[in-house]
Amino acid sequence: MVKNRRKRNQHEERVMTHKAHRIKLCWGIESGECPNLIFSEPELQQDLESVIEESGWPELLAGSLPGKIKPLDQFSVSVSGCPNGCSRPQIADVGLLQAKKPAVAGDLCTGCGECLQACREGAIDLQAGLARIDPERCLACGHCLQACPEGALWPDSQGYRLQVGGKLGRHPRLADELPGIQARWRMLEILERCLRLHIDNYRPGLRFGRVVAEQGAGQVQQYSSLEDENGRLKYSHG
Repeated sequence: MVKNRRKRNQHEERVMTHKAHRIKLCWGIESGECPNLIFSEPELQQDLESVIEESGWPELLAGSLPGKIKPLDQFSVSVSGCPNGCSRPQIADVGLLQAKKPAVAGDLCTGCGECLQACREGAIDLQAGLARIDPERCLACGHCLQACPEGALWPDSQGYRLQVGGKLGRHPRLADELPGIQARWRMLEILERCLRLHIDNYRPGLRFGRVVAEQGAGQVQQYSSLEDENGRLKYSHG
């Protein structure tokens, strides 16, 4: 029995030498030098690591696999500092894209058209001499905010667009985008809910993208946390 226990411990140590997750930050976030970077975010990777490590996912994965953790087993998080998505958030389990949504201060807008020239999405036009933003076309890149010489555009919200359930492999799928722009604390909370949803449905070989495809991206935000009788977090469908 002691020998079997020793073998099991050695197996667990071998498996856990490979992380149960991978986090990819775009070059702009890592270096701070990309002109398209929307905002700097200190200690972002540490916060993402903490959420994943405290979720119970590493222990679950290590205990579910007969061998080493492979890249396809890992829970992937990809972070991009702008809508260009150089870190490929669209094919990660959870993709984060920095965003800064503009709004117009009508009393300051002179109708100069500088914001129209700056917008690559054609999301701004002039109506009655004032800038108007089409929310369906705006990707919240923030370029118009920098271009406005009058300060008539201001950031109505700043944070992250979240995309969930992307993957490659034999049956690739692009991630589904959740509505809204989330503040950092809310983004971390949604990441935790994604992990819990994956944990509650996990079986070896199951990708999070499959869970999202089967249950719908809306299920992520419906997951709510409760505490059990020992004060530990448990999760249920809210």
